[in-house]
Amino acid sequence: MSVVRHMSDRIAVMYLGRIVEEGDTEELFANPRHPYTRLLLQTIPNIKTPQRDREIVAGEVPSPLKPPSGCAFHPRCPLATAQCSAEVPQVKSLANGTRVACHLVEEDTQWAGERQRA
Repeated sequence: MSVVRHMSDRIAVMYLGRIVEEGDTEELFANPRHPYTRLLLQTIPNIKTPQRDREIVAGEVPSPLKPPSGCAFHPRCPLATAQCSAEVPQVKSLANGTRVACHLVEEDTQWAGERQRA
C-alpha cells in the first residue's frame, strides 16, 4: 500500500474479489472508511513508531470459492454485526468522492459502531 500511495491518484481496496473501498489516495490514507482498509494501512511499517499497537485480525481468510454470506470480511471484522453476516453491503458514495461497501459507514464518521462503543 505504501508504494501504491506514491504511484496512484485513486486506490481501490479489494477483499475476496470485491471492492470494499475506493477513493482519492490521500483521503483513503488519511481517513480509511472500511475496517479492512484500516487494517491494511496498519500493516505499513513505520520507522518512527515500529512498536506501535496494531489491531489483531482474527480468523483465517475465507475461501474465495465459497465466500461467507453477507459482507465477505465479516468473519474477521472487529466491528461486525448480525447485519454484516446476513446482507451484502451496498456501495455508498460519500461527498468526498469515496465509495465504500460497509453497513457501518456513515457520512460524518468512520463507523457508526465505533461511536456507539466509545
